Formats: sequence, C-alpha cells, structure tokens
Amino acid sequence: MTNHAEWIFDDTGLIDLNFQGTERVIGAYLLPTSDGLALVECGPSSTIDHLLGGIRVLGYDPGDLRHILVTHIHLDHAGAAGVLMARYPNVQMYVHDVGAPHMVDPAALIRSASRIYGDDMDRLWSEIRPVPEDRVTVLRDGDMVQIGGRALEARYTPGHASHHIAYVDAANDSIFTGDVAGVRIPPSTDVWPPTPPPDIDIDAWHRSITIIRDRQPARLLLTHFGAFDDIERHLSQLDRRLDGWVEFVGSLERDGLDRDAIVGRLGELVRDEMDESGPNLESSFALTTPHGMSVDGLLRYLRKRREAS
Repeated sequence: MTNHAEWIFDDTGLIDLNFQGTERVIGAYLLPTSDGLALVECGPSSTIDHLLGGIRVLGYDPGDLRHILVTHIHLDHAGAAGVLMARYPNVQMYVHDVGAPHMVDPAALIRSASRIYGDDMDRLWSEIRPVPEDRVTVLRDGDMVQIGGRALEARYTPGHASHHIAYVDAANDSIFTGDVAGVRIPPSTDVWPPTPPPDIDIDAWHRSITIIRDRQPARLLLTHFGAFDDIERHLSQLDRRLDGWVEFVGSLERDGLDRDAIVGRLGELVRDEMDESGPNLESSFALTTPHGMSVDGLLRYLRKRREAS
C-alpha cells in the first residue's frame, strides 16, 4: 500500500486517503502540536489504513493522536471518528453542536446514509461506531480551539450542511473549508458544488462563502482536495455554479422531467463543462458528489423553497 502525504506548511500536513483506490478525492490534515497530534477531518473507516500510513510518512506515530476536528459529520469527513477513538482512548473530538448528538448516537446518520448508498454502505464507508459523549467538545460560531500552541477559530458556515463549520488558521493565513468552498480535484481549476440531501440551503451557502471571502485568506484548504490560493476566482465560480445548478435542475423539473432524467442531464452538463476546462476528472468528482445525490439535494431544496413561499 502506497501512502501519499505532504507538508502544506511547516506545521500542517495533507494526507491523501486514497478513497476507493483513487487519489485526490478525500484529504485529512495533520497538525503536530505540543499536546499530541491533531487531525482536521479523519475520513471514513474504509480509509483508516491510508490515514495512519500517511501520519507515519509525515514522520509521526499514530499513537500520538489526541484530537480530531471535523467540519461536519458526513461519512467522508467524520465516519472513522468512533473507530479511531476506540483505538486511541486519549483522543478528543471537536464538532458543531448540531452534529455532535449524531456522532454520539449515529443510528439516524446510518439510516440516512443507507437510504442513499444502499448495498454500497460497507464498501464505501466500512465500520461506523459511536463516539464517547464525554470526549466530545461542542463548537459554536466564533469558538477558539486551543491545542498545544495551535489556535483555530470555528466559523459556522452552513449551506452544504446545517451543522457545517470551517476552521480559520490565522497563523498560516488559511482556512480549512470542509465542503463550504466546494470540490476541486487537482489539476483542474474547476470548482463544483456538493449538494447532497437532506439540508442544503443555497442562500445560507452564499452567505457562508461571503464569510470565507471576507476573511481574505491566502489559502483555502479543501477536504476535496488540497490547498488553493486563487481565492476570488475559486469562490466566485462556486457562487455562479451553485446558482446555475439550481436554475438548471429547476427548469428541468418545471419541464416535467423525472428525477432519473434530470440526473442524466446534470451528468451531461458536468461532462461538457469538464471537457471545456481541461482534464476530465469526472470519476473522481463522482466519488465526492455523485450526480444522483446532487440532484436529490437540489430537488429537496427547491421543494422546501416552494413550500416556504
């Protein structure tokens, strides 16, 4: 097994979790501190071997893991937390207060994911275990996470998920964005919106993008995937594509197309745009946000918007 990991800054490493045997799909960030190792994101249990191998490649012992910070509780970001915390009994988890109960009791999370992934649950995500409640630190907007000389500010950034937070690393002038800054698979310069059910909120997402933009970071550190410094181009494209996808799916729905037909049309749109932009990374993109999931999230959002009007 080959493990790829690199230093983004002197004190921040990026581990490629090689999700489903594919590079540059899910990343976890390693932060060595004087109070042990911290991770921003831990990925799913299906990638634990790559996570631990990446820690070793960066020169550290996984047994020194003490902190896991997640941007939100979706399985590609936080699925391995319970397994890791059972293996390493000194690890503390940090998560938004809305997401925390679903880490302590993941039954509803598992049911929701099972409706989406069906028979692929184990292949994609592997084991999902509860997180001990007494080892969870609940975060709200503006809270500071102080860990062994490292300081990260939690910013509430809903839109992709109602419990999403980003972590501002002022010392490195960067932000760990989770999914609020979209999906971008190197070497592509295209940014894509992951829009899964159940609770995407496009208006909230635009406001969250503004929060990221207003901090004027030098780099965005994406979970999917890597570090980028063309901040305004990146965020503006995400703003435009979010609105474009809402209009595209909404117009097809108004024309009477059923869900599967809309999925096919969105897939065609994505392929056409990828062909125009350069390297075709559709298979990698589909691992982060399959077209069916994107359409389901957008249709749900459009229905909720109609009901609220």
